[in-house]
Amino acid sequence: MRGWTRRAWALGASVFILGRVPVAWAEATELDGGNLDSEASASKSGAAQGGGQLPAPAFRAQKLNPTGRTVVLTVPAKDGSNYLGDIPLQIEADDRLTFPAMRAVQVLANTLAPDIVENLRASFAGKTQVGPEDFAPLGIQVAYDPRTLELQFQIPTERRASRSVSVSALDRTRLGEIAQPADFSAYINMRSSLDLIEDGVDTGFQSPNMLLDGAVRLGPIVAESDAIWQPGGFGADFQRLGSRLVFDDTKHLVRFSAGDLETQSRGFQSAPDIAGISLFRSYSVLNPQQIVRPRGDRAFRLDRASTVEVIVNGQQVRRLQLTPGNYNLRDFPFTQGANDIRLNILDDTGRSEVVRFNIFVDQTQLAKGLSEFGVYAGVKAPLGLSGPRYSNDWIASGYFRRGLTDALTLGANVQADARSRMAGIEAVLGTPFGTLGTNVSFSKVDGIGTGHAFNATFQRLIQRPSGLGDTFNLFVERRSRRFAPVNFFLPDNPYRYELGGGYTHSFTTSLYGGVDARFSKGRAGRPDVHSYRLSAGWRLSDRATLNAETRYQQDSLGKDVSAFMSLVVRLGRYSSVRSEFDTRDNRYRASYQTLNGSGIGSYNVTADVERSDNGAGISVNGNYVANRGELGFSHFGTYTRGFGDSQNQRSTFRLGTSLALAGGALSVGRPIYDSFAIVKPHKSLGKADVIVDASTFGNAANTGALRAATMPSLPSYSERTVPLDVRDAVPGTDIGQGSFRVFPSYRSGYLITVGSDYNITALGVMRNIDGEPVSLVSGTATELAHPERPAQTVFTNRAGRFGATGLAAGKWKIEMLDAARSTFILNIPADAKGIVQLGDIKAEESK
Repeated sequence: MRGWTRRAWALGASVFILGRVPVAWAEATELDGGNLDSEASASKSGAAQGGGQLPAPAFRAQKLNPTGRTVVLTVPAKDGSNYLGDIPLQIEADDRLTFPAMRAVQVLANTLAPDIVENLRASFAGKTQVGPEDFAPLGIQVAYDPRTLELQFQIPTERRASRSVSVSALDRTRLGEIAQPADFSAYINMRSSLDLIEDGVDTGFQSPNMLLDGAVRLGPIVAESDAIWQPGGFGADFQRLGSRLVFDDTKHLVRFSAGDLETQSRGFQSAPDIAGISLFRSYSVLNPQQIVRPRGDRAFRLDRASTVEVIVNGQQVRRLQLTPGNYNLRDFPFTQGANDIRLNILDDTGRSEVVRFNIFVDQTQLAKGLSEFGVYAGVKAPLGLSGPRYSNDWIASGYFRRGLTDALTLGANVQADARSRMAGIEAVLGTPFGTLGTNVSFSKVDGIGTGHAFNATFQRLIQRPSGLGDTFNLFVERRSRRFAPVNFFLPDNPYRYELGGGYTHSFTTSLYGGVDARFSKGRAGRPDVHSYRLSAGWRLSDRATLNAETRYQQDSLGKDVSAFMSLVVRLGRYSSVRSEFDTRDNRYRASYQTLNGSGIGSYNVTADVERSDNGAGISVNGNYVANRGELGFSHFGTYTRGFGDSQNQRSTFRLGTSLALAGGALSVGRPIYDSFAIVKPHKSLGKADVIVDASTFGNAANTGALRAATMPSLPSYSERTVPLDVRDAVPGTDIGQGSFRVFPSYRSGYLITVGSDYNITALGVMRNIDGEPVSLVSGTATELAHPERPAQTVFTNRAGRFGATGLAAGKWKIEMLDAARSTFILNIPADAKGIVQLGDIKAEESK
């Protein structure tokens, strides 16, 4: 619309100033039926042909300025069909074109390559006005089109700046309304189990075992804890496992914690129990939607307008419409290992071209400029019988990793306490041949001595033109005898070094084979350990797969050669049977598994029968998902060889449930894993049941008799849209948008109310003060008690009949836009529901 307004204004100015419409423009308009923007007009101009290169325009045969005096117009500057900005254009009496030099540089700055922009600035030095001839030395043509009243710049591809095109939709702007979490929310999960021993040493019901965990969120602060409660069991009835306060700085992507820390480690570090404070950054935790691996920038050039299909590993991930220019194609949705990237390019003349790239990435790599870290400091707090035991012994641990380039990620780590220290470095390098990774660490333990450790890995995925692929990996690791991270008091590493590797080859889409080996060199009299394996897999049909392997192992128990075979047959989409045989102990095992649905009413069942030289056994396990909890049952029995005498029979009954609070509402539901939402029906829904996240496979939750539903699985920092449905609602009931969108913070809670007071539809016939129908007009309905609320739009048909939706009980004023500006007052009864029939209503007398 803005472009048409600008063009119409310029056209009017041209007619007013020049005294007539340019002849060529008038001829084109007549031929195009007066459609200024028609395809025929664009085709005649040639503006879109040849990658933006215009032929000698027909309008040059006519004089641009027949007035005999200088004319100044403000016209749009265009690069093909791309609008660059407005520019003042001066048309001399002799048709010479001039325009401000600095304004020309401004509108072209983002289109031209930086060095070309600098050349323009240098050539324009001292000039205030320039013309097309000043651009000719750089190969840029400039022409004025009086038909479209535009100044067209025709820029060669090599003069254009490189532009970036994102393949995957990263950093998306979130459109629409996102629900806000409650300022205060809390939940507690209880997962309990009860064992019944039918045969064994101690028969009967055993003491129940309950795992408790929960969190409270107040504003941006989260307090979380977990514990085990086993009343009547051995030792303490209650054991607290850990408690902490958590604050996430989402702007800088840093998590601050205080209390019993959840220590993360890198390289050869240990993960000690620490009570203190920590700073932590992990993109997978705090920004899981961001791709932090190398984005794989690759440059390519288009000489003409083209359609580009991006194919990654044989799958099309995006289709782009691009104008001529230089491009950096970034943000590939890479998979682990080698990636085959193909660009299928089809230009506007029908010419096609294929461009291929290949890059190797590893999941542990970071893109250039990104950093991850963890810093933990405090006192040692090992877990005791009733909870963490807080000591006076200080301890610290930390690591830092950064992507120096898209190919190289470096890191360092350190740990220390009062009697030991350890420090190390790590590196990950991605090359066209594969990924190299290494860790080097040094330690010192008082009274023990120093030590060192080293490992290196190599990974490669080889993709062949047929689409099949091979995998190859190698590793080597060495630890000195006395090397130890913190909290190891008597380090004694049994092996001098270990090395190994593996190779897998796909012969066809149905057949693969592989080999892997591992060798550990013992020290101080310990024997060496050898392990070698050959494996193969054959997909017999769409339903059956056969796997087999042979193994050789040599260790302190001697030498052993064995074989293993398994057959998996799918019985349907969700069920399968598996049978396997292992020669090591003549073990035969048959199993069956099935699952049905998701959400409420879903279940899964597994059953196994096993027989070997050491005995026999049978096990059954089943789980059922209900609206308010998760139920489970399992039984395990062992027998003597050949299913003779029973040795042990144990059954376990399980229950998992939660109690959640958000926005003053309580709800009972299944266990909560991170963030959650409580969904409640508005009173206007009556006894109608609200269904949460309905799908063809099942529902996540429903409000039911308790009039509240818990949506238990909302992962933090991941956008989610949850659909809602209402079963058995009164006709005309307004349930809102039918979904809610969230972007949860860590362990946050939401209260979602479905429906509102504004769910009434009023029907009737409007008549003006003369009794005539108020026909075919619109108006607005405003609630007199709440004039600040948005007004509802009302329409009438030819007979004056109207339907006003989104009303609530109370008094409403309707103002119509007919000639008499008729005004009506509606009184919606307090007990009104759904649709209210008002019959004929008469306009109020004007005051």
